[in-house]
Amino acid sequence: MKTVLKQAGSNRKQLEKVLKHYSRNPADSLKLRAAEFLILNMPGKYSEYYDAPWNDVATVFLRWTSSSDRQRVLDVYGLNRPIRKDDLTHITAKYLINNIELAFKVWQERPWGKHIPFDVFCEDILPYRIDTEPLENWREKALASFADLEERFNSPDMTTVEACAILNELLPRFRMDKDFPAMSFSQLMASARGKCDNMAALAIFSMRAWGIPVTFEFSPKWIGNEVGHSWNSVRDSSGKYIHFMGAEANPFQYHLMHLSSKVYRTTYALQNGITTTENNIPKLLNKTNNTLDVTSNYMDVSDVEVEIKYPSFESTNYVYLAYKDGARWYPVAWAINNGIAHFTSMKNQLLYLPVYYQNGRQTPAGDPFWLDKNGNKISFSTDTQNSRDTLLILHGISPSNPNRHFSRMDGSSIYEGNDYELFHWTKNGWQSLGIQTAKSNTLQYRVPQQALFYVANHTLKKNGTTFFTTSDNKIQWIVPQ
Repeated sequence: MKTVLKQAGSNRKQLEKVLKHYSRNPADSLKLRAAEFLILNMPGKYSEYYDAPWNDVATVFLRWTSSSDRQRVLDVYGLNRPIRKDDLTHITAKYLINNIELAFKVWQERPWGKHIPFDVFCEDILPYRIDTEPLENWREKALASFADLEERFNSPDMTTVEACAILNELLPRFRMDKDFPAMSFSQLMASARGKCDNMAALAIFSMRAWGIPVTFEFSPKWIGNEVGHSWNSVRDSSGKYIHFMGAEANPFQYHLMHLSSKVYRTTYALQNGITTTENNIPKLLNKTNNTLDVTSNYMDVSDVEVEIKYPSFESTNYVYLAYKDGARWYPVAWAINNGIAHFTSMKNQLLYLPVYYQNGRQTPAGDPFWLDKNGNKISFSTDTQNSRDTLLILHGISPSNPNRHFSRMDGSSIYEGNDYELFHWTKNGWQSLGIQTAKSNTLQYRVPQQALFYVANHTLKKNGTTFFTTSDNKIQWIVPQ
């Protein structure tokens, strides 16, 4: 605590005022613990916003993507660089105490509150902010906005999941706009525009204000898609988290439509995240200081140990685990580099590669491997110099059903007259084994035995499904499940 208070500088008196306020009465011991939780985990949290009326800010971002002269838009509306205010150096005792009092009030008054332990309360109800939005008295505003729910929510049989669904139905339906910044409760209610992040944030503001334990969950990247997704989960009386989409779909009605490689939960508490320069952290993993891995809540996973075989160009404490999507590898997990890296809760039936990430450059740290449906690791050696070559014959058949031809035009099938290029994986990356024009629905290559491959259809401009060859020269297709 002393270290955090020292970081607050001249604002230290405000934080100490909160601690003293709850130290006077023994009956407030739990509130004191809540105050300590908020203050101890406050470093790194801040507001970032434009010093301009919200209607001007919202108007600018409404047309930001389509504008041919973005700087002119900023100049006309008087938007300079956004202002950053760190919580440690700017938050007031009055604001924190008011937040704590209202959070405890709904926790203790709601009929479902008795099923919410203190540690869950601290993460899923108590926090005063979600992202980098400007701070406001959102609890009072949300309670006033949905005051007609008071009697229903005080029904002794009301559950968190039922309350979540009732309130979610009343939230405004959003129009998707990707350029909106992190917004406060009032701004979200007024604009009803933004990304899935903004929709999830509005649900959290609204529901935590009423004592409903709700989380922010996200996948950094869908499999087969360049973007990720954010959504919510609500905790039921048994401790299970049930996902839903704020301002869109209720618990038990919401289905995640794409495969995900990893799922994380945003936390208020500081986690043991990656501590290195921003240029040495992959883009998909830039929030590890406040994220918790919850992948096992959504899919079959396994813990894996990976041998780090290749040296890095520069000294680094970290190694990352990337999965293959198309022709690229996307890092979605991290571990300490001790020669053997331990990765937890990795999705089964996915192709992985341990990598270094330094100065924006990604390089292999070991051999790729396929994690099968039972969590078994099948590694692929990149030592092609000592590997015996074998004849590989590729047929135009589906990996999901070897008895029929492909029905989708993804480049994996072999079409007569199309140009193909076969690649195999080495420690220096994907290496070409040559281009061929198919004279029938088969291709023939001399290839290293027990290696990892993918075939590109240059005529259709598509990368086909990845596969590997077994010791008896059979082809094993790799299709994420």
